[in-house]
Amino acid sequence: MTPFTRTRKVLAGVLAAAAVTATAVPTADAAPAAPPLTFQIPAIGGLEIGPGGVPGGSFQPTTVVARPAVRTMIFPPPPAGVQFSVSHLAPYHYQYSYRYLRVQWHNLRTGARGHVDLRHWKTIAGSTGYPSTLPTTAVATTGSGPVVATVSVLREQYQAPPTVISVIPGVSAIDVPR
Repeated sequence: MTPFTRTRKVLAGVLAAAAVTATAVPTADAAPAAPPLTFQIPAIGGLEIGPGGVPGGSFQPTTVVARPAVRTMIFPPPPAGVQFSVSHLAPYHYQYSYRYLRVQWHNLRTGARGHVDLRHWKTIAGSTGYPSTLPTTAVATTGSGPVVATVSVLREQYQAPPTVISVIPGVSAIDVPR
């Protein structure tokens, strides 16, 4: 027997053993993809008095969900970001037409910061004002790294800048992957 023939026989035996082992061992199904990490950021609205009140009264919680933004498979890849969305929209009421949420974010790794404004109530035909033009979901290009976000409830003022009316602003942190 030549060394070449002996090598072929050993290789054939190894392949046959691997085939038997592969069929004898049960294979595991691929694990389902994990859902993206989400964080709920509740903000508690302020004291509602008199004609400026909204349905449900004072101290209503409004929740914003933060999760890493979806990134497309292109080259070069788009910058990392966070998608902020209002989880439960309040029914329309005319007092909501001048109220909105401001999500302020700060990337602790890069120092980048910014804000997005969101509407937390349902619109109807004929809704007017700045808050009625706002989306209920927005993506902030934060970059990768730890991002801290706070949510405040704001109310527009007549001939004055908007004022914060939340008693307890929501705060959370999320680690945005590269």
